[in-house]
Amino acid sequence: MNTIAATITELRVLIGYLGEKGQANWWGSEFFSATATAFLAPIFNRSLFLAQYQGATAAAAKVHDEAIGVGRIYHLFRLPIGLEQAAAEALNDPAFVLSLQTHLVSQEQGMVRLEQLAAKQEAASPGPVSLGQIGDDLELALKRAAGVYHSAFALGIQSYPYVREAE
Repeated sequence: MNTIAATITELRVLIGYLGEKGQANWWGSEFFSATATAFLAPIFNRSLFLAQYQGATAAAAKVHDEAIGVGRIYHLFRLPIGLEQAAAEALNDPAFVLSLQTHLVSQEQGMVRLEQLAAKQEAASPGPVSLGQIGDDLELALKRAAGVYHSAFALGIQSYPYVREAE
């Protein structure tokens, strides 16, 4: 499995979960809640987690786009098509999905895993936070984004890390 794709997918799941209404309330969805699971399970019997992932990703993308804007920039929930496809393919691995689900038991467990994925503690400030250009080091940018999100959730502020398109 592509490690960048796995990192993107894991960060999306964690941020999607931690940003939901029942946690930090950055967006109004609750796709990873017990209520949503009970509602979605009969409809998406074989693809429940994928449906939850896609719903949370779409909700987070909308909020990120509104805060950052659209154009020649990317954020965790809107990336170039090749990365989007690779991230979606990562969810075809049942063992990987199971490992992701173990971090969604509580907000505390999600935060612990998010901190582990961060390169270091990053300063978070309300609103958009530039991490440089997408052509630089994507792996480092993802780790930095994890640090910004972790700080933002811990401080109770909404921070949206992004990268600019390479010029």
